[in-house]
Amino acid sequence: MNNEEIANAVVNELTIAYMQAGSKIGTANALDVAKSICESLDFKDADEVKAAFRRAKMMQDIPTQRTLAEALANHRAETYAQTSSLPLIENRDPRAAWLPTDMRLRRNNMMTAIRNLSAAISDREYSEYCKVHLTRKEKRGDKEVPVYVNESAALAFDRPKKAMLEDLYRKYWRLLPVAKGYPADAPLNHGLIPPTVPQFRVMLEHEAKVNGYTA
Repeated sequence: MNNEEIANAVVNELTIAYMQAGSKIGTANALDVAKSICESLDFKDADEVKAAFRRAKMMQDIPTQRTLAEALANHRAETYAQTSSLPLIENRDPRAAWLPTDMRLRRNNMMTAIRNLSAAISDREYSEYCKVHLTRKEKRGDKEVPVYVNESAALAFDRPKKAMLEDLYRKYWRLLPVAKGYPADAPLNHGLIPPTVPQFRVMLEHEAKVNGYTA
C-alpha cells in the first residue's frame, strides 16, 4: 500500500471521528493533520490506521497524535489472538450507504464518475478518456495487475475532472435521488455513488445557463 492510500485512510478516520463527536473538519485541514500524523507514525497499511484510531477513541473522541502513537504501539504489541476483551468503539461511517469504506471501491466510484462526466461533456471528450485510460497487464509478484499504458496522460486528464467533480458535487450531488438520507453535515467525497451520464448532463446544462451560455 502506498503512502497516498495510507494518508487517505487517516483523513477518512479523522473525518469519522469529528462527525461522531458532533463536529467537522475541512478537507484541507484534514489533509494537513493526516500528513503530520503519517510523518510521525509509520503506519504499514490502512488496517493499522483503522485499528489505531479504534483503540485511541476509547480514550479520546478525537484522538491526538500522542494518543494514536500509544494506540498503535499497543495494537502492534498484541496478536489478533490476544485482542483485549474491552469493547472497542466501532468506526462506523454514517456515510457508508453512499461512500464505500473500501478505498478501492471509492476509487472505482471516482473513476466511474470521471468516465460519466467525460461522456456527458461530449463524445470527443469520452473518446479522449478511453484513449488515455488504456491499460496493459504487468506482473507484480505472483499477480498480473492492470496499469495504464500512459500513466502521465491519464493523470493529466483526470486532474481537471476531479476539480470539476468537486465543484459539481458541492452544488448538485445532494439533489440526486440516490443522495436521499445522506447526513446533512457530512462532507462530500469523490468516492461517493457517482451520477449517471444523463444526471451529469443536467448539471452541466444548468452550469452553462447560470454562466450565461447556452447548453
